[in-house]
Amino acid sequence: MLAGLNSLDLGRLRMSVGYGGHKKGRPLSPVEVGRLLRRARDEGATIGDCAREIQIDESNLGRFLRILSLPEDVQHVIDWGAGRNLVGFTSAAELVRLRDPDDQHAVVTAILSHGLNGKEVRQAVQLRKRSGRAIDACLAEVLDMRTKIEKRYVFVGTVAEESVSALRELTQAAKNAILASGVSQLSIRTTAARLGSRFFTLVGDERFEASIREIGKENIEAKIRSFIVEAVG
Repeated sequence: MLAGLNSLDLGRLRMSVGYGGHKKGRPLSPVEVGRLLRRARDEGATIGDCAREIQIDESNLGRFLRILSLPEDVQHVIDWGAGRNLVGFTSAAELVRLRDPDDQHAVVTAILSHGLNGKEVRQAVQLRKRSGRAIDACLAEVLDMRTKIEKRYVFVGTVAEESVSALRELTQAAKNAILASGVSQLSIRTTAARLGSRFFTLVGDERFEASIREIGKENIEAKIRSFIVEAVG
């Protein structure tokens, strides 16, 4: 047993990142894995202890801890693998190489707006670090390499303070289900909805952007915040 973790925590870690365990489904997001590992480290466990208990190479554990340095309003959109409406774990690990939070936010917005894949994120990060040019210029160069660019729209809102404590106790999957229900009630034509403990993110195409204009950004944020407060009680 790892210091600071109970048997349920350890079981979820093994199912999420242990050899073969994740093939049955991952109960935790990469950030949730990192938070449990950090708790174990804070309680005295070493990287070696964590690697043995979770059954994974030590070299892979550092990435989970490093992504915790990313801005909080980015962490809830990080998930496993690659996807058009989320930040994949590999891309998140690349973002850590950018020290400026503004640069990190710019790349995340490009991932969600333009569907940047892991290779393109790596190219943008390398351009930024090697050339010293502004991140927007680096992203534009990467996008120019494409034959076609599809525009997507991103909306980031804040969560009411009275909901934060309750949301921190939920898994990422449970938080996403709450937000999806609220979005459905508002009839927002979004393609992805992710809820963190303090922020929520919506992504979509032109129909989504039309919904935003029709309902109004302030109204959407207020209604979703109210729905979340009610949902977590």
